[in-house]
Amino acid sequence: MNWLEKEPGHELEKKDEFGNEDTEKLINDNEAGGGPPDPGHADQATETETVYEIDKLGQLEKELEEKTRESSENYERFLRALADMENMKKRFQREKEELLRFAARPLIEKLLPVIDDFARAVNASKTTQDFDGLCQGVEMVQKKLLEVLRSEGVTPIEALNQQFDPQYHESLVVEDNPNLPDNVVIEEFQKGYMMRGRLLRPSLVKVARNRDNTEEPANNE
Repeated sequence: MNWLEKEPGHELEKKDEFGNEDTEKLINDNEAGGGPPDPGHADQATETETVYEIDKLGQLEKELEEKTRESSENYERFLRALADMENMKKRFQREKEELLRFAARPLIEKLLPVIDDFARAVNASKTTQDFDGLCQGVEMVQKKLLEVLRSEGVTPIEALNQQFDPQYHESLVVEDNPNLPDNVVIEEFQKGYMMRGRLLRPSLVKVARNRDNTEEPANNE
């Protein structure tokens, strides 16, 4: 058999003088397999992907700008609210100080007419010998003063001829007196006062002691 003849099932590849495959076979293979990839098609796909990424990046930049603007506006609102709160706090403090400084003003306004009456009584005492009339004028001023105190919830404590009560009375003197009940207030040195149910000051008093009515401690011997 001629060595150039084809054996069954085998084909000799045709090569050119440089040992490369036959150009015709390569052309046929390219035509059968669709040929090598088109460089233009690959460039178009890359360009499309690049445009998409650019669009996406632009959208993200817009969202970032929007969020940054919202954050800046929120921070400015927070600063304004904080400043308003500080101003309100300062205003409340000033109002509190004003209130404390002038808390007694209503009472002072009520006392001013009483002071005027006292001044008139003092001036009258220098030019008149009518001591009875002067005494009546002073009593009227005292009555008006007590009315002012009563309007503020201040009331005098009744102590004279009352049973001694250590909650409202303070005993300065104890006097033995067999003719009076034991532990009774017989003299008031200084009047005590209450204010809306609370003790302002106790009455300073003298108390009677009747030894006949005082119970002696039992003798156990």
